[in-house]
Amino acid sequence: MASESPAQPHVCEFIVESFFRGKRIETFLGKHLRNWSPWRLQRMVQQGCATANDAPIGCDHRVQPGERIRIRLLSPPDRAPVPEDLPVEILYEDPWLVVVNKPPGQIAHPGGDFTGRTLINGLQRHLDQQSPLSGMIRPGIVHRIDRQTSGVMVVPKDHLSHRKLTQQFEARVVSKKYVAIVRGQLVEDRGAIELPIGKVPNPTCTLMSCKPIAVGARPARTDFRVLERFSEYTFVEARPLTGRHHQIRIHFAEIGHALLADQFYDHFGIIKDGTPIELPADEGVLPGSAAARLSNASDDDGRDAEDSPFFDPALPLRRHALHASELTIEHPIMELPMTFEAPLTTDLAETLACLRGESEKPGTRTHSGE
Repeated sequence: MASESPAQPHVCEFIVESFFRGKRIETFLGKHLRNWSPWRLQRMVQQGCATANDAPIGCDHRVQPGERIRIRLLSPPDRAPVPEDLPVEILYEDPWLVVVNKPPGQIAHPGGDFTGRTLINGLQRHLDQQSPLSGMIRPGIVHRIDRQTSGVMVVPKDHLSHRKLTQQFEARVVSKKYVAIVRGQLVEDRGAIELPIGKVPNPTCTLMSCKPIAVGARPARTDFRVLERFSEYTFVEARPLTGRHHQIRIHFAEIGHALLADQFYDHFGIIKDGTPIELPADEGVLPGSAAARLSNASDDDGRDAEDSPFFDPALPLRRHALHASELTIEHPIMELPMTFEAPLTTDLAETLACLRGESEKPGTRTHSGE
């Protein structure tokens, strides 16, 4: 990308990739300039701002592999996230992607009741400082972790990296590792939880279930290894081999070891305030019914763990004890395997320290040996 001069509109140049063969010009440009709407890009093309191999083109142009497309950006981006000065812990960065340690309490991008202070808002400001035009680079989301889950996330900066990383996640060739504190003591040092996961039987609820009545249940597997045992809790490593919504949380809850301070999932399929999710098939959504209490339940609904009866007042943690500690991908451009590790957040580290302090009494602390 290059600019003609400070007084001139910014000029972008792109080479058409083979998979764009025959696509309309605004479709192609929209993939590379994601903060501009197709309508705004189309207007600039109509005004003669675009060329293909230095020849003027109109809105009827369909791109071909190898073409050099240039566009003068007469209009500012019309759908860029609001850049916000938020703390962003960067674990790794290069011209194509940025890897961050997402803090608990932050969602990935604006949506619903969350219109700002998201990871994308913070990253948009970070990327604006690297580009000649505000909104030129849009941070892309290729995977998510729950609002109250902390840990490693990879965010592509350009279209090709976004496309290739998305393909990796869809093909399940990405390796993910989490650490969690679960309630109670797991019997086995290692194991696998293989239970199908589907939605609870309520169309307005985003919570999940392993029960037979779960809607659209799909196979799911979580491998785990015990890292440390305490008198009332177990510190575990979990590797989800599938990518179901809330997979680790619902899998451990279903086998009787719900995560510490989880605000929704309790032992054995019980949700939040003790309401079983196994509802009669003909139960209506009546005020005060189980279905009504679940109707607006969402992991991103803004409630804190203080609303949950499951946090331990003797421990610092006030959100579910889950941290995405490691992510392994193939770099989308360099095509090399890369592993990124996110250190524990302060609340989790302090909670483990408390548990270790309490368990110094003889016979209360055990380790899983290797």
